[in-house]
This record gives sequence, C-alpha cells and structure tokens, in this order.
Amino acid sequence: MPPVHTYSSPSKPKAGLRRIAALILFSLATTACREVGPAFGPTIPAARINAEQLFGGIAQRFTNVERNTKFRVARGKLGKNALTPSVIYNDTSVWTAMGSDNTRTVTVEGEFGNNKYIFAAKPSTSMANEPGDSRHTMILRKINDNEYDWYTNVDIAAGNITANDLKNVVSAWMKSAEHRAPAAIREDFHASFPRTAASLGRLFSLDSLRATADADGATTIYLGIRLSPARIRPTMPAFADYLDKYATESKYKSVVRDAHGVRWIELAGANNFMTLKLRSINGHFAPLSGPIRPIPDELILDSEFTTKILLFHVGFRKLLGNVTVIDGEHERGWFIRFTKEPDWKLPPAVGYLIKTPLRRPFKDAGAMFRLALLDAPGRQSIIGRRTSATVQESAILRFLNRLSGTAMGDFVGKAETEENRFSAEVFNAMRLDARTLIQ
Repeated sequence: MPPVHTYSSPSKPKAGLRRIAALILFSLATTACREVGPAFGPTIPAARINAEQLFGGIAQRFTNVERNTKFRVARGKLGKNALTPSVIYNDTSVWTAMGSDNTRTVTVEGEFGNNKYIFAAKPSTSMANEPGDSRHTMILRKINDNEYDWYTNVDIAAGNITANDLKNVVSAWMKSAEHRAPAAIREDFHASFPRTAASLGRLFSLDSLRATADADGATTIYLGIRLSPARIRPTMPAFADYLDKYATESKYKSVVRDAHGVRWIELAGANNFMTLKLRSINGHFAPLSGPIRPIPDELILDSEFTTKILLFHVGFRKLLGNVTVIDGEHERGWFIRFTKEPDWKLPPAVGYLIKTPLRRPFKDAGAMFRLALLDAPGRQSIIGRRTSATVQESAILRFLNRLSGTAMGDFVGKAETEENRFSAEVFNAMRLDARTLIQ
C-alpha cells in the first residue's frame, strides 16, 4: 500500500490506489479464517451484528455515490489546487464557511438512502446515526501570502463495534495463522468466506502464503498478493485502465521499526505485486528478529514511493514518521507525525526550481496523520481520520499540483464509479459471509 503522503490533498488525487490497497489488507485482516468472526463482539449475537454493521455500512458508502452540486464543484477545485490554495482561497463556490480569522471551511455530510450514497456540502452537519454515515471537514487557513495550513477531518460511523473488539479481531487473525500449514489456511478462508474470496478474486490473487514457526514459539507470516487489472477489464474497463496506468508504475515500501532499528512490520510493492511480512505469537506482534517482546508504543515508519504521471517519475524515499500507538480503553489506532524532509525523486525538468518550499511541511510541528476507532456508549463508533500539513506556494509546487491534478482527473468519472462498485460488492460479500459464519 502506498505510504501516507505528506502532501495529501483533501480530495485525494490518487484515492483509487490507496483505497484499493487498503481494501485488500482490511479484507485479509478481518476475514481470513473462521476463528476471526466471533472476535467481532463479546458474544456471538453481538459479533454478528457488529460485523454486519461494519461491513454493511462501508458497502453503503460505495453504493451509487452521488454528490450535490456544491460539493461536486468544491471537490473538483480542491483537487486541482491543493498545493496552490491561493487560487481558491476567496472562491465562494468552494467553501461552506469563510471565517474572519483567515479560515475557509467545507463541511460535508454523507448518508445512504433510496439505494444511493449522497455526499452533500452544507453549512452544518448533524451527528452520524447509522453505520456508514460520514462527516467531512476540510479547513484552509492562510498564514501569509504564500503559506497555508490544511486540516482534514473525516469520520465514518462503524456501528456498535468497540475499539477492544477491533483489537481482538486483528489478534484473532494473527493467531489463526500461527502453527498452521499454508494449505490449511487457504482452505479455511475459501470455505469460511466464499463470497469474499470470489469477489476479491476478480482483481487480487494470494500468490504466496508462508507461516514459519520458530524456536521461540512465534510465527512469521508472509503474504504475497497479485493485482491483475486484466481480470476486471470486461466489466470495469475504466478502473482497469486506471490501475494499469498508475498501479503498475508504482513502487512502494514501508517498514515499521522501533528506536533500536528492529523491524516489526514490512510492506512493499512493485509491478502489481504487494507483500506483507509480520511476526506473531499468541495473536500479538513480535519483532521480525530477536527475542520475543511486546511491540513498543512509539515506533518509526520509514517509507518510500515512486510513480509515473504523464512522462515524469516522481516520489520520495526515507520519509520518516514518528508513530504513536493509540491503545486506550475506548480508542485504538495510530498517530503519525512527519518532521523530517524525505529525499525527493523529481524529474530533471524541475531541477532548476528552488526546493525550499518542499521542506515547509516538515518544519515546526510537521505534518500529521491520525487514524483511530473511537467508541462511546449509546452512540455509533467512529472511524476517524485526521491530517494536517502546511504548504508554501512556489513554482515547484505548481508543477507537482499539475501532476496530481492529472492523476485525479484520470480517476474521477468512470474509473471512480467502477472502483466504488467493486468496493461495494466486496464489502457486501464480507457482510453476507459474516452473517452465515457467525452463528
């Protein structure tokens, strides 16, 4: 999965790649074997309801997506000008609120009804009441004539599943692969989740699966997943073309390590092949090498990523993020802060441009990414994503903005519609399999 990009725009120009990579990892992590299903709740009835609400709500989020005129216009302009926000700062067609404190805001409400999911930009939003309901807030703050802060908050209602339930699901998935033959794991997955396996199999194949036990009682789990756009071309040609154009050209690698340099998780991909490696003991993370010990609360994410847009190869290496594991009674997730500029890969054509603005997001408090599940008694649990970054407008950012706008333009339209349909079908399959399995 491509790592978090410090310059992520509110409209996610390459949302298709990130979302589809997240989909396959999420699917594997939550539906791998029959032991995982009961972990969704403290009782079997609760587990069944929680799984149906979570998967069903997410499926609705991708079902027949529509946007009201206000958000459709705002989304297009935000995507094209995320790195050049002065262009849209005073554009009233973009914002739902324009504050006297140099802030501009877009608030969006996403809800399902009449077999369609509607995103509506409006001045205010209500509380999310149903699984899959979403609330989005994008804030732009002007610092001076060429510096702007971006803040993005996205909340998605996840039903009754608690933070502790989610932790148990991940733990059960890891434990289900320990001390088992790969053939038995594959057979269990296909037997327990036949609809999910068939739906994912239209685009993905699990080419490699190894579970290697060691003398310490731990198991190293290795997954190799193949992306095959040709498989969906007959029914989703635009989405297949998008993946051929961008996913095939993308290379990425992320390593989670601790302060001592010991690796805990490895994720990499190139040429439409993604690998995931981790080590587990009794359903808990263990270091990939060395003696068994608990995973630290403070970690380092080391990422690199390159892709091709138009004629240019762009990307970065050694993007270091300081990771804090959120492990509260009612909240689980990760907080990542980026304070060190990576090594950039840029085309020779921009070699003469001043690179100083590329350092700006990493100054002061740096850029931030936060993802967590928060539960509260009597209310919908919320999957919340928070991002913040500062951009400094310049010639080099205008060049990068044109590239990201090109990628977004290739995605919005038929490719996005087909990708939404694929995601909705996968999550509906997961919902139906969970209903059958958790009895």
